[in-house]
Parts: sequence; structure tokens; C-alpha cells
Amino acid sequence: MEFREAAQIVSALPLPHTHPRRGRRLYQHIIKHRPENLLELGTARGGSAVFTAAALQANGIGHLTSVDSLRWKRGDPTADEVLEKAGLRDWVTLDASYSTYTWFLKAEIEKHLEPSGAVRPVYDFIFLDGAKNWTTDGLAVILAERLLRPGGWLLLDDLGWRYGKPGRGPQHYDIQLDQLSADEREQPHLRAVFDLLIKTNPSFDRFRIQDDWWGWARKSPVESRHNGGGVLSGRLRPAGAAAAPPVAPPPAARAATPARPRLRRMRDSVWRRLPPGAKRRIRSLMGRPPHR
Repeated sequence: MEFREAAQIVSALPLPHTHPRRGRRLYQHIIKHRPENLLELGTARGGSAVFTAAALQANGIGHLTSVDSLRWKRGDPTADEVLEKAGLRDWVTLDASYSTYTWFLKAEIEKHLEPSGAVRPVYDFIFLDGAKNWTTDGLAVILAERLLRPGGWLLLDDLGWRYGKPGRGPQHYDIQLDQLSADEREQPHLRAVFDLLIKTNPSFDRFRIQDDWWGWARKSPVESRHNGGGVLSGRLRPAGAAAAPPVAPPPAARAATPARPRLRRMRDSVWRRLPPGAKRRIRSLMGRPPHR
């Protein structure tokens, strides 16, 4: 399906829905990067799912899982009706098995937990467009990063949304606005999630803000930029194991470094990361004293 047709379908939906300007960026991203396994957290009436599924159909490959809460019963029309009418239903699985998508993410982590304690990442693209709340979405991005493949993108909607905007009712989802502090009402929760939890996470290496409303973050193509892994990276180093050697610099940087000093630094770097037993064995084979 072409973008123009998808935009017409979404624009006809009751507000709020994904603006076509941002929908075009989402559509183009999927066309360009061709992700195969996509996850959406927050379905509503399926507006963003239409842009996503239309791009998957145009690519001829991929599938979207869109997760919402079993507490919300949306109608007139439902996401299922919107996707079915658009001819995109086969490209999307709608999941409302749990009260929150954080519990869905918990179940996914349990499903993909390896004997080593690492989580096997399974998604190429994750779009968070749901609660707009620090407590819910702060946890969601930590869990989502564990399931995001290296090189995949995490996208957050509603960076500028805040509870204290004039005209809002007394409640948003389960949040009673009169029970929030002034800071909680006036500060955009998703912007705090993006700035404090995503940009500070060393598993991500590229960031973009679009329209001051969408936040994009790429998980580094290198499996982990932690020394030996860590909780946020989803890579846990077994006790006593050596830390992974540092990633080699790009060819241009290597060419600018004299060969011998560079080799010595590489040798020393590898040596420091060897376990004590391996060092003793190497020294004995080389006829050197047991300590250096």
C-alpha cells in the first residue's frame, strides 16, 4: 500500500491519531530498513499500525505485533475493524492479553531467556505509544531494550505530552490528575524517559528528535557497549569470565596509528582481560616467572 492511501485511512479516524507528517516518517523508515519483526506498545484505534502495516505490505515482508490493555474497550471503529477494512489485517497481530504492555514485555523476556541468563533479542523495531507516564513507560523502555536486536530502532511518541495541559479532564487512563504533584503535572514524562533512561543507556548509540514529539534511538549494532555486558544491555557475563575486548576502531583511525605501538596496546589490552589461570599457563609455556 502506498503512503498516500494509508494517510487517507488514518486521517478519517477519530482523534487522537498519528499525524500524517510523522506517519510518513514511520512509513519511510520501515521501507528503508525493512524490519521483519516489529512491536507496537499501545494500539488505540490502530492509526500507527496502519502506517506500519502499509509499509510492511509494500516491502512484502515483516509482521507487527500491536499490544494494548485488556482494560480498554475501544470502538467506533476498533483497531481490528480499521485494519480489516484497509486490507492490512494479515500483517498485524493484535494482543490485549494483559492489563499493561509491561506485563507483555515481562512474558516476552521470560520466553526468550537463555540458560546463560542473557535475553535473546527478537524485535527489529519497537514503537512506544501508550500510557505517556514515567512509571509505566520508564519500565517499558528498560524491558523493551532487552528485546531489541542490535541495530534495531526504538521510537517514542508524545515526548512533549503533559498532564497539566489546559482542557484535560480529571483523569487520564488510571491516573487521577489531582493526585499528582505540580512537577508530575507540568513535566513531559516521555521526554524524561528519553533523556534520562534512553540517552544515558550505553546500549544506544544514535538519537533523533522529530517535531519535538517523536524520539528515535538506535541500539548499537555491536551487541553491547558495556564492558562485558550488563542489565540494560541484556548481556550478562558469567562469574569469573573475562570481559570482552574493546571494539576495534574504524580503518581510518587504525591507519593513522603507528603499527608497533598499536600492536603493543592491543597485546596489553588482551593480556589484562585474561583470567589469572590463563596468564599462568602462558607464562609457564614461555619459560617466564609466574608473576609479571
